[in-house]
This record gives sequence, structure tokens and C-alpha cells, in this order.
Amino acid sequence: MIKVIVIGTGNVGTHLCRALDKARYSSQIQLTAYYNRAQKKLEGVDAPLVTDLKNLPDATLILLAVPDDVVAAVAEQLPAQATIIAHTSGSVAMQTLSNHKNHGVFYLPQSFSISRTPNFGEITICLESSNDYVNSVLEMVAVPLSRKRAQINSKQRKKLHLAAVYINNFVNHCYTKASEIMDEAAIDSHLLDALMRETYDKAIDLSPKNAQTGPAVRNDSKTIETHLQMLDKEDRDMYRSITKSIQKTHGKKL
Repeated sequence: MIKVIVIGTGNVGTHLCRALDKARYSSQIQLTAYYNRAQKKLEGVDAPLVTDLKNLPDATLILLAVPDDVVAAVAEQLPAQATIIAHTSGSVAMQTLSNHKNHGVFYLPQSFSISRTPNFGEITICLESSNDYVNSVLEMVAVPLSRKRAQINSKQRKKLHLAAVYINNFVNHCYTKASEIMDEAAIDSHLLDALMRETYDKAIDLSPKNAQTGPAVRNDSKTIETHLQMLDKEDRDMYRSITKSIQKTHGKKL
């Protein structure tokens, strides 16, 4: 039996706890405990909440699902023993945990929200390990969660995380801006739902570069200027910057 403890119950940690707790019914993985500073129990998780990092139960693996800037500090509070210590960060190097002989990374390149249950089966779990033993354990923990796994080193993972910010965070911010524009015009924002889905589908099917359309790639300066005049300075700067980036990518000029 592989015993797992999760430290941190933010968006990532909460869903990891729920997924690992559920996995015990069909695998040799057991979530034995979880910890959070608020000492708040998680709904839908049978494993016990522990309130002291210095008195954790025995475990094969401790997963640190904590903010990037405290990964090292939390790891230092854990005893240096045979237990595997792995973090879930996209941008923190595995070497940060090197004070522990057995250490690694269990990174989930996905956007997590407490109110929405993710489909773990579609997430490629990215693993990095300090040795073969760690890799074998991380693989065994990943298998009941997802059929997709990848070996990604720290340098690659930083690039992956950067790409994920573009795909998820920046794109979602553009959705927010579009919604605000439609709200100002008293237009139902769901009117563009089909466009959002088509944009995603085409990016997957054709590749993002080949799927690019719009006034920037057409070099439609008249439409671009009309749009710029409709925006305030901050949004105008963003529109202009993205337009220039599209045109540079596709060999166009304003």
C-alpha cells in the first residue's frame, strides 16, 4: 500500500485529496492524511485532517500542494527521512527539495477551481524524480488518476508552465474583457459561446498558428483603427500589443 499525505488544500490540493481518496477503492493508493493551516476539514474526503506538520503519520509520499514561494520553507519543516517529498508546482525546480534524499515533482498542468471537479483522466501528469525508486512511486500514484503521464525535467516544466499561462490565464482574461464589452452594450455574453468553442476546436484540429483569423492577420488596418478608437488607453495598449504580435508571427505589418 502506498500511503500519501497532501500538504495544502487550495485549489490543487483539494482536488488531489478528493481524487486520491476516491482512488483507494480501485488501487493500492491510500490518502492517509492531509494538512492545511486553517485546520479545516474537506468535504467528501474520509482521510483525517492533521494539524501539526511535526506529527504526520507514516507515509510513502508527501505531496506539497502549496504556493510556489513557500515550497522550500514547508519542505524544511519535514523530517529528512526515507519518505518521498514531491511538490506540485509548475515553476519551482525539483532541486529545491534536494535536502530530502527521495524527492520529485508531481505537476498537473491544469486550471483548478474549488467549485468545479476536474476530469483527471484527461490531465497529463508531469513527473520528475531524483531516482528510480521515486519515479516508480510517483508513477503508481499517477496511474489511478490519469492514463496520461509524461517525464518532464525542471527546465522543460518551467517552459510548460509559461505556455500554460498563455493558454489559460491570458486567454481567460481576454474572455473577461470580451464579456465586459458585451455587457456595456447590453448584449448577452453567451452569444459568443459558439465562437469560444470553435476557437478551441480549430486550435486543436488545425494548430493555433494555422487557425489564426481576424483583422490583424488580414492586415485590415481600417478595422483595427476602428477597434482602437472604441477602447480606453489601457485596453487599447493591450489590443495594439496583441495585434503586433499576431502580425509579427504571420509576417504582416500595420
